[in-house]
Amino acid sequence: MADSRSYYTLIASLPSLPRHFDVERLPISAPRLEERLKMLTDEDAEIVRQWTGFLHWDRQILDRTDEDVAREYRRILGEISNPTLREMIEFRMDTRTIIAAVRRRRAGMPPPTGVGQWVEQIRNNYDHPEFRLQGRYDWIGKFDAALEHGEAIEAQRLLFDANYRHWARMAEQFTFSFEAVLLYLARWEIIDRWTSCDDESGKKRFETMITETLGDYANLFH
Repeated sequence: MADSRSYYTLIASLPSLPRHFDVERLPISAPRLEERLKMLTDEDAEIVRQWTGFLHWDRQILDRTDEDVAREYRRILGEISNPTLREMIEFRMDTRTIIAAVRRRRAGMPPPTGVGQWVEQIRNNYDHPEFRLQGRYDWIGKFDAALEHGEAIEAQRLLFDANYRHWARMAEQFTFSFEAVLLYLARWEIIDRWTSCDDESGKKRFETMITETLGDYANLFH
């Protein structure tokens, strides 16, 4: 870990992130951001690689069985010692399980096997519109309604917004620290995915993004 002065220099060099993710352009380009991250120590850079590696794997989940997902999820967590990164990954996977449950219920299928802390909660409250999780996840009902009306972009927007707000709340706990950098990157990634949908390469990424949300009901957490 670097000392606080190094983090101060790095964070001070990063432009502020917008209050909401759905803006027209990135506050800092990927090459410039990568250049700034060279200030990180090797140890911190490895944690960033763990996060980006998880994101890459997370986008491939539709191609895997639920056993593969659960096994890889346990392996990933077993290799992570940073508590903030663990919390971030656990939150993403909890969200994945909820998404799978909403999709499968709408398709008339049983609850997903899933991973994370809400598997039993969902199974025991599968007939409740929001699995009795509305106090923690205020987007479930709106997401379900978006699926019902075939509003793919709105469904994805709701998920991005939920993640972005969660990362922002977590970031309030940190100032000039590595965790602040990590949560900056998590929010930047959401903005990057949203703003990239206008160019040709971005259109392919956007199609993948929608598939991640609305893909074949049977392909996520059987």
